[in-house]
Amino acid sequence: MKKLLTILCALLLTLSAQAQYRVIMNPEYDRPEGVPDLEPKRVELTDTATVLHISVNSNFSGYALGEVWLKTGDKKYTLRGGRRISTFGQGKAAYEKDETIPFRNSKGDTVLVSHVPKEEPFVEWKKYEHTSVADSLVMWFDPLPADATVFDFSTDILNISLTKSIQYDWEQHILPMPDVVPDSCFEAIAAMFPGKVVFIDLWATWCGPCNQGIRKMAPIKEELAGKDVVFVYLTNETSDKDLWKKSIAGIKGYHLMLPNDYWDKLPCNIEHSGIPQYALFDRQGKRVLYWIGFADGAEQHFKEGILKALGE
Repeated sequence: MKKLLTILCALLLTLSAQAQYRVIMNPEYDRPEGVPDLEPKRVELTDTATVLHISVNSNFSGYALGEVWLKTGDKKYTLRGGRRISTFGQGKAAYEKDETIPFRNSKGDTVLVSHVPKEEPFVEWKKYEHTSVADSLVMWFDPLPADATVFDFSTDILNISLTKSIQYDWEQHILPMPDVVPDSCFEAIAAMFPGKVVFIDLWATWCGPCNQGIRKMAPIKEELAGKDVVFVYLTNETSDKDLWKKSIAGIKGYHLMLPNDYWDKLPCNIEHSGIPQYALFDRQGKRVLYWIGFADGAEQHFKEGILKALGE
């Protein structure tokens, strides 16, 4: 009997864990006539939020969205916040400015200039000018119920389907591939965790300094346990896949293996500077730190940056 209860408890915990994060890519939907050419590309369902990623697929002189909410059944779910990311051409990210933002080499010197994607908070009823192909909106709402199968996005997009989902590997915290161009990859990953501070580590299984950095960060992660910070580890196909899966079982956090051609276009200097590289995003999804290499004492610098982003 005791063994049976243990199995049942484990099953319930597994089901509960799987319900905490679900991703739906390119969902089916109905769009009424006369509304902007908006397309839902991705829906993220968690116990704490529903995050909707929308693409603007045509050039407009301007568009405005008002009274934004999600609705399933007879209940509306409130917009908590959002942002618009400007793009141009074939989805290449537009840059608002060049800015030096703790972008450091292995010696700890701030020597490189980083592009800051042009983005702004989403505001209801604001008319957005100079829109272009592949503009994107990221909005997060109160969480939908676990049994919801469809929902409406205001009156603009109806019957968005939640029945086609990508299985989320909860056991090893393997994230789904972001449905964005490489220039927006880091921001898209940060948006998966609304309201959280996100620390991104670019590494590979064969990279000695990368593994050393992961080991040195382990005690810092234990110190920060229970705080609103998540750790995300990105690698590419140069890492042996079997070894990668075995390795990440012992690395607490979220993981993703990116295709090589996507990895090579990430908005950082991997080709010239190598790995490891690190990025830190605050609760609003803004990058506040970028670092190349793992010099002595880097773990304490990262800890200070994370605490600052947490407001502590």
